[in-house]
Amino acid sequence: MTEDVRDALSALARGESADPAARTIDEAVSALDDVADLAAFVDDDGDERLRRAVEAADRAGDRAAARRGRRALATIDRCRDAAADHFRSGRGTVLWTGDQPPEQ
Repeated sequence: MTEDVRDALSALARGESADPAARTIDEAVSALDDVADLAAFVDDDGDERLRRAVEAADRAGDRAAARRGRRALATIDRCRDAAADHFRSGRGTVLWTGDQPPEQ
């Protein structure tokens, strides 16, 4: 039995998809429940893998998986934007580069 067949049968036994694109989409959707999991997924080039998985699902005609993947990508993009906004200076807020003076 080849490794691919063994992995596919194991995934089916666990109730997971044997399709690599669907597995990647499932992984991304699961990661959305926890910030640390999502950060690890993105850090592991997960957003690029997810983009490729969405394209593969589209090519295979799996509209439901592609839609779930696009929603996950949109959520990842919103999280990335929110994190970037968090580190921008607010109105009139001074972000010190060194130690603050003792009187403040």
